[in-house]
Amino acid sequence: MKFSDIKQFTEDAHYRINLPWDYLEDWLHKDRDGVIPDLNPEFQRAHVWTEAQQIAFVEFMLRGGQGSSEIRFNCVGWMKDFRGPFVLVDGKQRLEAVRRFLANEIRVFDKYHGCGGTGFYYKDFEDKPWLGHVDFIVRINSLPDMKSVLKWYLEINSGGIAHTEAELNKVRKMLGKNHD
Repeated sequence: MKFSDIKQFTEDAHYRINLPWDYLEDWLHKDRDGVIPDLNPEFQRAHVWTEAQQIAFVEFMLRGGQGSSEIRFNCVGWMKDFRGPFVLVDGKQRLEAVRRFLANEIRVFDKYHGCGGTGFYYKDFEDKPWLGHVDFIVRINSLPDMKSVLKWYLEINSGGIAHTEAELNKVRKMLGKNHD
């Protein structure tokens, strides 16, 4: 066997931005020719992180944690005609944890964010640190159809990531249907 004979994964998204948390909600709700991202597409698993896991993630990121900040989307017409669907493919649990923190639904380091999802500082912290230094790396692919998106989802989440077989089998079953 040659290395060049190994079947490669779906090419990762070429579009990449750093999205500061203080701009997250604005970016998620931005109207791109009528296309808004679907944060809960059918193939995604449910919100499975406990509140303690959400708090631990946000605290990890605020402390400068690395390696868990990528969020992946797919939009067929990205940067062209923005033709959808525009769907969240990877990062649902991380995204929900941060959104809950920004909306004052969870406390981190025993403090609330305090800005109701907008603004640049933490109300409960004396030094009012700016949230612009904490971000997600957003990658957006432009795969042509749902079959390709489901395949990409399985490739991302089948390699040792903490998904149950039932969660993966749900998407495998969906992939077996005609989703073009």
